[in-house]
Amino acid sequence: MRAELRDTIAAIATPPGAGALGIVRMSGPQAFAIASGLLGAEHDVTQQASHTVRRARLLDPDSGQPLDDALCTVMRAPHSYTGEDAVELSCHGSPALLALVLERLCRAGARHAAPGEFTQRAFLNGRIDLARAEAVALLIEARTERAVMAAARALSGELAARLSRLRDELLDLIAALEVALDFPDDEVGIATEAAHASARRLASEVAAIERASRRGRRLDNGVTVAIVGRTNAGKSSLFNALVGCNRAIVSAAPGTTRDVIEATVEIAGVAVRLMDTAGLGVPHDAVDAEGMARSRAAMRESDVVLWVIDGSVAHDGDCVDAKGRPVLAIRSKADLPAHGLAPSIPGAVSTSAATGLGIEDVVEVIRKEILRLTDGAGQEEGAIAASARQHEAIGRLVRILDGASGALATAPTEVALVDLHEALGVVSALLGEEIGDDILDRVFSRFCVGK
Repeated sequence: MRAELRDTIAAIATPPGAGALGIVRMSGPQAFAIASGLLGAEHDVTQQASHTVRRARLLDPDSGQPLDDALCTVMRAPHSYTGEDAVELSCHGSPALLALVLERLCRAGARHAAPGEFTQRAFLNGRIDLARAEAVALLIEARTERAVMAAARALSGELAARLSRLRDELLDLIAALEVALDFPDDEVGIATEAAHASARRLASEVAAIERASRRGRRLDNGVTVAIVGRTNAGKSSLFNALVGCNRAIVSAAPGTTRDVIEATVEIAGVAVRLMDTAGLGVPHDAVDAEGMARSRAAMRESDVVLWVIDGSVAHDGDCVDAKGRPVLAIRSKADLPAHGLAPSIPGAVSTSAATGLGIEDVVEVIRKEILRLTDGAGQEEGAIAASARQHEAIGRLVRILDGASGALATAPTEVALVDLHEALGVVSALLGEEIGDDILDRVFSRFCVGK
């Protein structure tokens, strides 16, 4: 047992600021005794039944003066969130009161909990696996309904169950190959051709998880949309129309926007970060050149590019270099007469920020692209909520299994077994079965205090 698990920890579990209610939670071997010291002789927490709530008067242990009329919830080990004896005091939501209650609990023997320490104890005590523990943080941080739903599925064990099945299949494959190596003349274990097919199937399954986790990361982080085009093409007017207020300066003078301006809206249940950028073209001075450099950087950072073309003027219609990102063409200033030399872009959405024409159509094409990026329409998997650590590890797992499959086709079995054992280690680390304290501390440090 880690030494700190013998401590009793306490924290304010509700967000900072005044509110109707505030919760102070405590977990550890002395939780009941410490809480009893604030509740007076008439309320002995050590005698309160598990998973019950009782009304209680909070008293200052120094003066005996009342602090609050509260509710005391008791959860006894091992059937609490942390797997330890736990107490929650639901008080009125004064920040000063909550800080006072926490200070008195710590003075009586508890210590301030580190970020994520309650959930870390739940993991260390076997209440949840690491995949579900990380889903807790994703659920807390979710900004939209779809992100909440994806994180809730992960919290219920969706990702953990798939990883557990993968671990079991890897173990079976490794065991069969090792038996075949140990007894080459007995025709036991698995043939190389069958092992190759099995490794390819596992690699394909993990690749599907990786694609689904990439979509889940977009649900979690949101989607970035860069609005780009030539100077005075109507980018800022479109940006303001999409945001619903005048965030960017709009002027008939070209080059008004010199820097990237950002705003976040919600489309298709996803947080969409819109970036209005400086016009592209031939720079007239160093400031122009820097603005265009920032526009290109915004494109590199984006998931989707809105290419805005002014249909009322003549130009050559050269397309932006989006480096493989999806490009949605927007013909702006549709309220003005079309110029005969303006480029004709198939599929472009006609808009006018001045009249509102086509703005809903722009939102719709963005919505469809977001659904494509996050839903996996027509693909085998929807979105899986995954932390950045999990997503990176899953991507690494794809590469390792691809290597194992290739080794089974072209190299001695021993080479493939090295890759398969490495893959097993990655899966075990994702589930928290083989992971160091430094990684655990880094995972749980992302949590808020009190969770």
